[in-house]
Amino acid sequence: MPQLHAGTATVNVTPPFGTFMGGYAARDHGAEGVHDPLRAKALALRAGDSSAILITCDIISFNYAFVDPIREAIAAATGVPVANVLVSNSHTHSGPLTHGVLGEDLVNEEYLRVLASKLISVGQMATEWMQPATVGFARRDVSVGYNRRAMAQEEPLMGVPLRGALAPWVDVMSIRAEGGGFLAAWFSHAAHAVVLGGDNYLISADWPGAAQAAIEAVHPGCAAMFAQGCCGDVNAVRGRPGSFEEVRSHGCKVAGAVISAMEDAEPLSEVELQSATRTIELPLQDPPSVEALEAQIAELTEQRAAAEAEGNAVWEQIYRWRIRRREQVLPLAREGASGLTRPLKATALRIGPGVIVGLPGEVLVEYALWIERDSAFKHTIVPAYTNGMVGYVATAGAIARGGYEVDGSFDYYGGLSLRCETEPIVLAGVAEMLEELG
Repeated sequence: MPQLHAGTATVNVTPPFGTFMGGYAARDHGAEGVHDPLRAKALALRAGDSSAILITCDIISFNYAFVDPIREAIAAATGVPVANVLVSNSHTHSGPLTHGVLGEDLVNEEYLRVLASKLISVGQMATEWMQPATVGFARRDVSVGYNRRAMAQEEPLMGVPLRGALAPWVDVMSIRAEGGGFLAAWFSHAAHAVVLGGDNYLISADWPGAAQAAIEAVHPGCAAMFAQGCCGDVNAVRGRPGSFEEVRSHGCKVAGAVISAMEDAEPLSEVELQSATRTIELPLQDPPSVEALEAQIAELTEQRAAAEAEGNAVWEQIYRWRIRRREQVLPLAREGASGLTRPLKATALRIGPGVIVGLPGEVLVEYALWIERDSAFKHTIVPAYTNGMVGYVATAGAIARGGYEVDGSFDYYGGLSLRCETEPIVLAGVAEMLEELG
């Protein structure tokens, strides 16, 4: 097998003051300052004629319209196949709004143009500084999250639910310079980066940023890279309100597990790189009737007017978004649309004995558990928020029960809700990719 070469690069992607922040509908103005910087980092890998670039970014998410041209530009500049370029987000809720989840008029388009340029550059730079290296995989038990759907449905004990699916570990891929120190620690854990709440107006990478900083303090010169896991229904535990001390505490807890895993990962210098992709069509429910939508719009219009009269800017804004989402569905209802789908562009990247399955959405944690259970690979890692955003990807059980991840998130992501058949369709598509790589 061919010798592995690797290179890394880092850029600052902190937005300017005043940029509207993503993650919470209750915010009514832009960022007031910066608590800690946001960064994008790239890891370039080459083994013989095969190559790949993994980028992680301290950003809430990217939609297809933003990230697809970036991946294509990186591929054109470096010769790395588009399918082998993975761009993953940390999903911090204390960073910039990057697409129209809260309304297109709130997005800082100039910042996005600069951000796109920086992401292309960081991918290129990583390929220019490559050297012989080794790769190793390891896992450590750790958890900073709780299943929020379980908390909503069950009686909690001291604020922590008794049951609910979790992925209580951190997966680590460590890269060492041949005969030297660590070049990179790419890691994934499933817990929403929401220690800080909607009352925070300081830019922050939240707990994933604190974890990366702690790892890099212990291993200077190492690029700590976080790819958020399938945390669609998993929130980071926090007090009310969350504090920067809790951010640091959670980050250091995960960092300790990552550092331990880095030391124990078996280094391999000769590996194969291979990718597989699938566009999985998610089945959508039919739109409501025209009459139902028009009634909802009329009611929301009254509520918006009342909020505006009361000077409640936050709720006036929320009602405006809700009206817009229903207006977007009206044409489908008038056409009598049926059998519609939404494309989920999945990518699997094999790196020696490990495989990374990147999914573009707010994927519920059980998908990661099922994908790993059925995988033949020794190490299977399933980051979400990778190469795009399709909204929440719920399980059949969750769809049947309803809730925010199924229905409520419509107000932000728009479109139509998923059918229960989504679950087997997603799992079958991922299984096909893994079989192709196996």
